[in-house]
Amino acid sequence: MNKGTIVILSIGAILLYIVGFVAIGVGAASCGTSSTAVTASNCASGAGALGLGTILIVVGGILSLIAWIFGLIKSAQASAWGWFVLVLLISPLGSLIYGLAGPDSRS
Repeated sequence: MNKGTIVILSIGAILLYIVGFVAIGVGAASCGTSSTAVTASNCASGAGALGLGTILIVVGGILSLIAWIFGLIKSAQASAWGWFVLVLLISPLGSLIYGLAGPDSRS
């Protein structure tokens, strides 16, 4: 796996996290938190957004995990231990930063 793929996976994961959390927020807001009675149809319409948001976050987590593992492998192969620690501690951002600015070849 090359660094470009790690970048694409990291960006995809971050975007899916953002869209997923927005969808969950929209779904939760449709149920409302006011003191008035919430109709079942309002919450039922928000359930689709909650489910979609959850699925997007799970898929983003899978992409993030793949990018994280390959970022760790590539940085270890290059013996770039500073990059290894960066990727290890702050994934998916560490994977994204490694993919954009990390070393290319083995030492």
